[in-house]
Amino acid sequence: MTTLDVPRTSAPAPARNPASSQPRPPNQLAKQITGREYMSYSQISLMRSCPRKFAFRYVEKAPADFSPTSLLVGGAVHGALETYYRGRMEGLTLSAAEMFIAYRQSWRQCLASAGENVPVRFNKGENKSTLDALAQRMIAAFLMSSLAEPKGTIVGIEETMTIVLRPNLPDLLAKVDLVVQTDKCLFIADFKTSRSRWTEAKAAEYAEQLLLYSQAAAPMAQQLGLPVKLGFAVITKTKIPVVQVLPVPSDASRIATLADTVKEVWAAIQAGNFYPNPNPMNCSTCPYKSRCPAFTGR
Repeated sequence: MTTLDVPRTSAPAPARNPASSQPRPPNQLAKQITGREYMSYSQISLMRSCPRKFAFRYVEKAPADFSPTSLLVGGAVHGALETYYRGRMEGLTLSAAEMFIAYRQSWRQCLASAGENVPVRFNKGENKSTLDALAQRMIAAFLMSSLAEPKGTIVGIEETMTIVLRPNLPDLLAKVDLVVQTDKCLFIADFKTSRSRWTEAKAAEYAEQLLLYSQAAAPMAQQLGLPVKLGFAVITKTKIPVVQVLPVPSDASRIATLADTVKEVWAAIQAGNFYPNPNPMNCSTCPYKSRCPAFTGR
């Protein structure tokens, strides 16, 4: 079986300069600021939406006021899917009950990562039982979808890779949910959980992340002589969950533009431009709102 030439570790190994045993200077600076010798797409996205929240989470390591159930459910479903696909790589097909056990284990891991004293904030009409029932419905919908029977060979699950967009930028971490090799392509899928169906326009809006992942997988695709195909796999958190696979076309010009954006974001991080960016939609669910100067007056 073909495998990705990347480490299977929970924390990615820092990229090294081939001519030196020391990390690249931008990676060293990134570690001084955030404790990590790389940047991730989630960091870039958060810095663009609210620099103050970025600082709370990645620079100051401030404890959150609560853990939102949206993140817990999303993280736990991802864990269940990872367990399912690892089983498929070993020739096993997990049942719905086995996937739900993996979901519960991942839920506990997400809670532990958030901190034992951080409470869960349930939305109106939610509790642990209703969310467990929702997870079971989502798992059932997944098992009935084409995603449960990928056409091809699974060659990567939750794989971590790094990309050097430009020499003066820190390595960019890519954590790829699923890579499937077929006769025609190397298919990269990113899993999302959503309160509602995605449209093609929304998939295009979020395409940056997958476009970066395609750059990370390009060396392997070239070695195999296959093109890279991208897609979002969306499972809705609705009464009757729906599973969608939305293709994302390659776009070299957008990748170049994104590199410019990352350069600007990195410059703002280095300068410490961590200003609040109040937004009615984001602030209502922000776990750092009690600390934010936009609301405390500090």
